[in-house]
Amino acid sequence: MHGMTLGHARARYLSAIGAVLPPLAIAACRDATPPASTIASDPTSTATPSATPSASAAEPPITASATPSASAAEPQRPIPMKFPPCPSGKFCVAEPAKLTGKPAPEPFAKCAVTTNHPDDAADAGSRAANRFVNFSPDDTKMEREKDKTACCYTWGLRCPGGRAFRDATGTPAVARTTARADWTAGLGALAVDRLSPEERASLAAHWTREAAFEHASIASFAQLTLDLMSVGAPPELLSAAQCAAIDEVEHARIAFALAAAYGGEAVGPAPLAASPGAHRTLADIARTTFIDACVGESVASATLADDARKTDDPVLRELLSGMAEDEERHAELAWRIVAWTLRVGGEDVARTVADARDAVVEELVALTHGDAISASDALRATVLREVVLPCAVALVAAQAPPAPPSRARLGFNA
Repeated sequence: MHGMTLGHARARYLSAIGAVLPPLAIAACRDATPPASTIASDPTSTATPSATPSASAAEPPITASATPSASAAEPQRPIPMKFPPCPSGKFCVAEPAKLTGKPAPEPFAKCAVTTNHPDDAADAGSRAANRFVNFSPDDTKMEREKDKTACCYTWGLRCPGGRAFRDATGTPAVARTTARADWTAGLGALAVDRLSPEERASLAAHWTREAAFEHASIASFAQLTLDLMSVGAPPELLSAAQCAAIDEVEHARIAFALAAAYGGEAVGPAPLAASPGAHRTLADIARTTFIDACVGESVASATLADDARKTDDPVLRELLSGMAEDEERHAELAWRIVAWTLRVGGEDVARTVADARDAVVEELVALTHGDAISASDALRATVLREVVLPCAVALVAAQAPPAPPSRARLGFNA
């Protein structure tokens, strides 16, 4: 990601909230080294993969099942902060007696390319629905040194890229994917033939996953409109939220079309249980908007722009660049919404936004602590440091009451 692009986003968001950050403060945010911490870095990625993601980071539709031969591994220990990482882990099962769905690559064709997680039956609601499972050739090869019929998988809970739709419990929810063609947008001629079958499968799984997020964002903006109306928001915020929902419809159609182009099969969303969430106060709206949009959509925009810069497919580059611009505009709207809640919400909202700002610092320390950091985490850390944190600092400072003049400025001696 070019610094100029991040600088443009930062200036855009600062303008939206009516704040100006001194250049010295921007440089301090950009160049500061986070203090040492005992918090371990999260090995799972929370940002959107690049234009050619690995298959283990993506989610194909679940079509096969098997009887577990071993219990699922415990998820990796999450970072103790307000923006938790996505739980993930590994498990192995025995080869199914009869394979349904797509087989795994040779020499493991008796395994399914995906299967049900052993805990799916016990987990209720969105946790089971949001879990993705992918075949792991490396883990299977290692496990078969002990068990010749083992099929091993990695799993994770989907962490939204961009604005999440949350149910009444606050859990992000997405629709499962099904075979349908009406959600497929018209695309130009993608450079698909030059890709290997493994690369096409990886990209198909990645865009199926991203399409589910974009589809859920439609419901998220609908929920946002209801939330804003319930607290008397001005019409310009309502209008912008409605326009953003229309953007997400197109984003979902593009993502489903990319999944179909790379996977060779048309896919679309199954029904989404999009019942309105619980009533949200101004502080609730400020908190979820900051987490899901000021942070989430700023990172999503930067990731899409970075992927557009890296790909050599001109059709894909144009699609990703357009989506990146839309997500940056959505993040700008989020900063405007949080600024409005601060103006009208009083101390409760101010404390909530200050806590969210502090959580960004915590996450930044966690992401950059340690010797190794993934490319997606590095990009997320850069966006937090150079865009989100400076804007959050300026936003909180702009809404703080002015300090009383000192005795010296009034002409009194100490």
